[in-house]
Amino acid sequence: MVLLVVFNRMLTRPLVGIIHQLSEHNPNESRQLLCPTGHENDEIGILAQTINQLLRKTGQEIDQRREAENRLTEYLGELENMVSSRTAELEAANARLTQSNRDLETARSMALEMAQARSAFLANMSHEIRTPLNGLLGMLSLSLDGPLSSEQRQQLSVAHASGKVLVRLLNDVLDLSKFESGQMELEQIPFDLGALIEDATALLSQSAAPGVELTCLIDPELPAQVIGDPTRVRQIASNLISNALKFTRFGRVDVRLQARDGCMRLAVRDTGIGISREAQARIFQPFAQATADITRQYGGTGLGLALTRKLCEAMQGRLAFSSKEGLGSTFTVELPLPSHTPATPRTALQGRVVALTPGSSGLADLLEMQLPHWGLGYRRVDIGCGLAGIEADLLITDCPQCLLGLRPAIGFPFLVVTAYGSFLPREETLALAPLQQLARPLSRSALYLAVTRALQAVEEPPPSEVPDSRAAPRQQQVLLVEDNPVNQMVAKGMLVKLGYEVAIAPHGAEALSYLEHGPVDLILMDCNMPVMDGYETSRRIRQDGRWPELPIIALTANVLPEERERCRSAGMNDYLAKPLRREDLANMLHTWLPSGTSAT
Repeated sequence: MVLLVVFNRMLTRPLVGIIHQLSEHNPNESRQLLCPTGHENDEIGILAQTINQLLRKTGQEIDQRREAENRLTEYLGELENMVSSRTAELEAANARLTQSNRDLETARSMALEMAQARSAFLANMSHEIRTPLNGLLGMLSLSLDGPLSSEQRQQLSVAHASGKVLVRLLNDVLDLSKFESGQMELEQIPFDLGALIEDATALLSQSAAPGVELTCLIDPELPAQVIGDPTRVRQIASNLISNALKFTRFGRVDVRLQARDGCMRLAVRDTGIGISREAQARIFQPFAQATADITRQYGGTGLGLALTRKLCEAMQGRLAFSSKEGLGSTFTVELPLPSHTPATPRTALQGRVVALTPGSSGLADLLEMQLPHWGLGYRRVDIGCGLAGIEADLLITDCPQCLLGLRPAIGFPFLVVTAYGSFLPREETLALAPLQQLARPLSRSALYLAVTRALQAVEEPPPSEVPDSRAAPRQQQVLLVEDNPVNQMVAKGMLVKLGYEVAIAPHGAEALSYLEHGPVDLILMDCNMPVMDGYETSRRIRQDGRWPELPIIALTANVLPEERERCRSAGMNDYLAKPLRREDLANMLHTWLPSGTSAT
């Protein structure tokens, strides 16, 4: 009992006191536990001190955590304020963006409306301008075919050439407007690219200065046909060639076409005035030329290169150039035109050909490219070197004067290639026979035919005996549906000269009446007429069912793309744009009237 009393007093009661203090201790208070009296230095005192140390540390940790929580709360508040501020800014930016989008959509709608209004205006203005131009150029062309004095012929020729320049300018302006309004559409049809480039070069050769040699160099491995838009490709080539000829007074203009890395590469190189470094940055801008002095001296509007670049970009191609002032320029076009038909080799020829020409001439480059490819032996001799001891079957030269005195010492045929105005007179031609004369630039087919004839000793028939494969039978009847009296006179004059009989109807109702009573082989249908226009007339002809195969060719001054589709939808077979050119009219009639049989 004594021990129990001692243990209770010495251990149990102090420990129970400490336990009671701990149970009532508040963590938020800094109050310490009281050590039981008399136990300051024993184990119970040490326990009380240890508990107090733990309580102090716990209080400190609680204070630190509370302080951290307070700081975190402050940070969260600041973050919420920042998020609210950014949200407000984003909402304001979204509102501004929405308003900008509305403004842009409004501006886009206005731009589209303006583009459509401009296109309609250009179409109407084109029609109004082309109608009198058709009469002007047509009458001038008909007048040039009649008996005139030399002075009258020169004056009318100048007027006719000026009218054609005006038509080209009108076409360029319309094409640029199509690009800006997004209405330019490209065809994807097979065509002979080499023949197209040769035709464009030959057509523009009459613009070459007397001292300029124009040469067309076509890669023998070029595909026979490629797929693309032949009209636009011809436009690109014509712009580059005419530009080179305009600024070249002496030397050469080379048109080189080859297939390279899946692209068709057209390079036009000239030895003209070149382009200064300062002017090169603006030559592709519409209505801009290198300098004002060039505009005064050479003329032009500066639309050609701008339009050419846009056409190249529309075809996913590339237009590049290099130039040095005074040393000429080279413009290179690369167009991704897929091959449709591979190159077709010509029948191999046998013989030896000698060229009497400088090594710097375009003729030498042409012969070196083509003749070995045709199986011919080829050798070039400089002008001034003798021909003694040279064995050949044909001599080709671009120096007609070099042939004088060579007969009868040299017996093989001569082929002279020169400009139209430099042909040998008849007396010298007879003295040098057998001799053929060809005008440059030479096409591949013309060169091949001339070489074949010369090697086979076939004499060239006189011009009067050459059959005209496109001569039209005089009994074929063309119905011209046109309300403008001047255009009636122009078209009728052209048709009569081409050998056709012509009937005229001033509007569609009379055309339908004429079809009921007279035989008609083809109809030339103006689109815009009073009483009944060409579209309605064509639809009624097709719906009637009696003339399903009768060709109807649209005549219109509206050259925008949708006009062609509108004509086709109405039942017309083809399309001719005003002002009419006799060559285009003849080609169109030959296409649709090859047999000469009438449809009644």
